[in-house]
Amino acid sequence: MTLAPEDDRDGIGCVKSANNQTYGHNLVLQAKLQQLRTQFPHAVITYADYWNAYFTVMKNPNQYGFKESFKVCCGTGDPYNFEVFAVCGTPSASACPSPSQYINWDGVHLTEAMYKALTDMFLDGKATHPPFSYFLDMKLRCG
Repeated sequence: MTLAPEDDRDGIGCVKSANNQTYGHNLVLQAKLQQLRTQFPHAVITYADYWNAYFTVMKNPNQYGFKESFKVCCGTGDPYNFEVFAVCGTPSASACPSPSQYINWDGVHLTEAMYKALTDMFLDGKATHPPFSYFLDMKLRCG
């Protein structure tokens, strides 16, 4: 497995060039969603900002109860407990005793605890634009 060069890392250790591409994509997506909102004013369109929600947790994982940011819970190998040919479910892989302390389950999927953290941010409006509360208030006012 080829890792990104050390000079291609952001402040939390993620691949900076990949995150920059995601950021640019999300800006274009939000602009297109705004065009659709204008074109279809009665449609309910919200943007769930998965990338920023994920990044929020990664900036301060301890605040969300996570002790392992990059190491996977179920796998094998160093340094991240992940080898592409020895994934969770193969004889050489094993699961960690406390999955709720991990962000990543198997190198591909997040843990249930991480999905809960992201879902909470979506539902309370910290990672949705406009927030779901806006639509609920509108529904109560307009029926």
